[in-house]
Amino acid sequence: MRKSFALLLAATVIIGLTLGVANAAAPVVGKKCSKAGLSAKVAGDRFTCTKSGKKLIWKKVIPAVIKAAPSPSPTQTMDPAAATVAPSAPSAPPEPTQTPAVAEIMTPITLSSFVSLAQSAMANSENAIPILDTANTVQVLEVKKNELPNFLFADTVQKFSFFGPTPLVEKDSSRLHGLSLVSADGRKVYQSDSAIPPWGVGFDFTSDDPKGRFIVETSATDNSGTYSWRLAYKSATGPWKYQSVNGISHKNDNEKFFDEVTLGEAGKFSIRLEFEAKTTFYGLGLADKAASVTPLLKSPAVRVLIVGDSWVWPSFNESGPVHVWDAYPGALSWLSGWNVISAGVRGQGYLSVAADETYKDRVVRDVIPQHPAVVIFTGSSNDHLFADQQIAEEMGRDIQALQ
Repeated sequence: MRKSFALLLAATVIIGLTLGVANAAAPVVGKKCSKAGLSAKVAGDRFTCTKSGKKLIWKKVIPAVIKAAPSPSPTQTMDPAAATVAPSAPSAPPEPTQTPAVAEIMTPITLSSFVSLAQSAMANSENAIPILDTANTVQVLEVKKNELPNFLFADTVQKFSFFGPTPLVEKDSSRLHGLSLVSADGRKVYQSDSAIPPWGVGFDFTSDDPKGRFIVETSATDNSGTYSWRLAYKSATGPWKYQSVNGISHKNDNEKFFDEVTLGEAGKFSIRLEFEAKTTFYGLGLADKAASVTPLLKSPAVRVLIVGDSWVWPSFNESGPVHVWDAYPGALSWLSGWNVISAGVRGQGYLSVAADETYKDRVVRDVIPQHPAVVIFTGSSNDHLFADQQIAEEMGRDIQALQ
């Protein structure tokens, strides 16, 4: 496994060297900068590149203080400390206005810093792909509804860590408080439907329930086939484990499904729920209070976005049990501790057209809004009909679009 990670990181560093992923010197107010609109953050201060006369110079951004609008209903959001919502509430809560907190916008990092991060990740023995729970210690069973006394909405702030693109809050009346990458009203994290990737949530869970129970409520968005989600868990002393390889599968028919997770005992656990692109997550039924759930990550993970084709999307040529998180972007997320975000389209390349686009069409529109600290451009076998020089020139233009 370590050897595989080393190869992945070596490829990453080689790509980084090819791209020339490097930042200019730290911005200083009044000093020259390269392009209007660039932003950077140093020691807690944010700077932006602004035109002053005929020059481009760095200016310090003074953040505006924005007061949160008062909640129109006490059940719209949950107090992070103790508030809970009973599943039998007589009326639907009003439309939510909050959005999950995006990991802090990250300034692109230098190649040397990225190499240091990779070396630290390789040296961290806790960075490993979960093993399979062959003893079936943890059970997941479908139930008809949430019968536990409390419910924690998915859009409750400061409760979950997010993996993959930051999800959208559903506004449709049938999906209130749900999170998804493609919402019922047509909003999407990427405008390219073909690139919508897997995503997930993570949280620490301290349960006083003797069985360690919670319920996961989900549905899907495109009303075709099936969808699945997968549970990874970690006790206070053990390694990360997958409850199953291919996860829990349901019909994709716009119906909500409830799956009761039984961890087997009270105690403290770390949990990750891995979703397919089309999954909507509504929240957790709890035997415990809302305060039993806290974000898995205490500080934002490095956001690394990979642009590519079907290998990044991901797709598989496997005959056995498999889940979309088993592709190399998902594996790299576990092996590095980073938030590795997929942005792949099958059949596409720098010059090869698929879904009516090439890589360049997605760079500014889909990549930049995810605020990655690192962007990795992968090569594509779909460009095999084009000359190396053509591919290199187009790759250079794609990189310039990021700058």
